[in-house]
Formats: sequence, C-alpha cells, structure tokens
Amino acid sequence: MTLELNRLTQTIQGMGQTLARQRESREQLSAQARSWLETFAEQGEALRGAALSFGAAVPTHEPLNAAFPLPELPDRFTVIGADGSQIQPDRHGMALYYLINVGSLVYRHGSGQTPEARSIPDLRYREEDLYEGKLLVAGNLLDVRRDYAELRELAERVENEPEGPMLALVDGTLLLWVLKNLDLPIARIERRIRDYLAELDRIRAKGGSVAAFTSRPRYTDVGKLLHLAQAGGDVQRAREEPNPLERVQDREIFAFLPPGTRSALFVSSSDLNQKYYRPQHTIHFFYVNVAEEGEPVIARVEVPAWVTEADDGAEFSLLSLAHGGVVAQSRIAGGFPYVLVRADELAYISSTERGRLEEMVGVSLLRSGLAPSLSPKAFYKSLTRRGRRKW
Repeated sequence: MTLELNRLTQTIQGMGQTLARQRESREQLSAQARSWLETFAEQGEALRGAALSFGAAVPTHEPLNAAFPLPELPDRFTVIGADGSQIQPDRHGMALYYLINVGSLVYRHGSGQTPEARSIPDLRYREEDLYEGKLLVAGNLLDVRRDYAELRELAERVENEPEGPMLALVDGTLLLWVLKNLDLPIARIERRIRDYLAELDRIRAKGGSVAAFTSRPRYTDVGKLLHLAQAGGDVQRAREEPNPLERVQDREIFAFLPPGTRSALFVSSSDLNQKYYRPQHTIHFFYVNVAEEGEPVIARVEVPAWVTEADDGAEFSLLSLAHGGVVAQSRIAGGFPYVLVRADELAYISSTERGRLEEMVGVSLLRSGLAPSLSPKAFYKSLTRRGRRKW
C-alpha cells in the first residue's frame, strides 16, 4: 500500500470539525433564503427579464414559494428509464475504438408484470465515427453521443409501448451542457441539439412525459434569483454586492418541502437553453422531496416546456405524471428512481468485461493478419497495476 493513511489522521479530524461549523452556518443562510422566498413570492413576473440577464433561475407563473402536494396518479402507468456508460478510445491500446452501452428498464406500475430490461452495446471503430472534424471523439464529445444514445433508446421503448400514461426518465439533465466546453462550429452544435430534440419529439408524439432526475443537486440558481430580488431586481447592483447565498445549494433552500411535495417551476437561464432549444423544448425545473417521511431527500427534476403545459382533455397532466412518477419510483429504491438504478446496473461495464472485450479485439486483429500490441506505457502500467512489478 502506497497511500500512507496515518499521515492524514489529524487532517481528517480537522476536516470533520470544519464541516460541522460550515453546516451550521449554511443552515442559518438557508433559513434566510426561505425568508426571502416568502417575501418575494409574488414578484416572479417582475424578475423574469433581470433573472435571465443575471444567469439566475427564471421564474414562471407560479409563486416562488409554491409547494405542490403529491398528485394523484393513475392506477396503472409506465415508467421507462435509460442510462449509459462508455469505454473511451485509448491511443495506447491495441486498436482505437469506443463503446457506448445503454441499459434501459420498462416498469409498469399496477400491472404486476415483471419489468423488462435490456442493454444495447454500440462499438465504433471507423475513422468517420472516431473523429468529429479533427477532434477525436473522446471526453465531452463522447459524453454527448452517450446522452443522445440514452434518449434515443428511451424514445424507441416509448414508441413500442401501448397507449397510456407513460413517463420516460434519464439521469442528470436534459441540457447538453458539455457542448459549451467543446470547440465546435455553431452548425455542429445546432445539429447535435436538433438531433437530441428530435428524440424528445418522438416521446411527445406518443403522448408520454419525459424528465431528467438529479440526486443531491448542487445548483445555486434559485439562491442567485433571491439575491437578485433582494437587490430590487437591479442586475448591476446584484453583480456588485456580495451574494450571501452564493454557496447555499438550492436543495438546502427547499428542504422545507413536505414529503412528496414539489417546488415552483423555474426556467434554466443557460445560454444553451435560451439560444438553441426550441421554445416548446425550453428546459424547466423544479425541486421535489422524494422521501416518504423523516429527513427530506431533495432532488431536482428537469422537464421540457411541453410537459408543463396543461392539457384540458387529459385525465392526468404530463407534469403531474413527471412529479408523481418520480416520487413513486424513488420510494421503491430509497431516494432514487428504481428504473434508473436498474438502467445504470444494466449499462455498467465491469473491468472483467472490459478485459474480455480487449481479448476479443486482439483475436480479431490476429485473424486479420495484424499484430496487436499495447504502447510501452500501457504495457508497464498493466504490469504494475496487477502487482507484478518486481523492482
């Protein structure tokens, strides 16, 4: 063992004491934030333009302090979850390729049927698949392709289901944030988002609801909005004055929500959301306490604009299905939607599976008359990490 843990004993003790003090301070700030939430509850409409400029959560028609109880759900409804994992292309490996594995689960509440699970691997090795212009498809570029593959799998499974109340779930976000970190031409960014939104359209056309679930979210958008409200909606003043809520996470502010209750709806002020997402797909979000009782478990749920629109002809609104479906699923698995727990399990690629895949690649190369070999760096890492280094 090379990590000398005994050298960290005093540091870790100090860490515990510091975190306890920080928690007490943040609880006081959270209480202040909740007071402002009450004070400015009806000022959402007046704050919208300023919130967009300031990069804060953008209010909707709902009061800022709104708390909507758990809605009634149909006796039978379907929830479908998808999640993905990937193997990055490795320039030190025997061959250059990447793999995306997407797991999905169909859970039919109230039917008594066994959930339907599947996983779909997608191996890419051709040059036209490995490169985006001059960039190797790795890191954030591969993340975008995985996100798209997850949503495409969801849309396909939704389309194959019979008519009826249906919720499609992904883990994380419906905003392709990673595109902001990529040096790509605008046209390519637009194309990626257009393809992604087309999958949302498939779910919408089937009559399903769709949502993204974030466990233990670290966003501070609502706290930023409250700071702006305290500054009288003056963006310049809000930028100049220190924000006491800067490090207070939104989930701490909404810890007052009773079990099953959701907060008001807000709109993401992200440039990506405002510039590239079509109006019907503009991403909204709310916070919800998915706990059944006791200590609150606050999650963030994102939905496109069309999910928030009331449908007078429907017995159950798409927003109610997203709200109630997320809570019902989370209570099965203790705070996280069961379909996403299982989808992650189905998508996960173990080290044994990675090794077996590499063996299959090596055999394929040999049969094609190629001599597979690792780079010297990869070769020596493989020795040391297996404990075989003798010097």
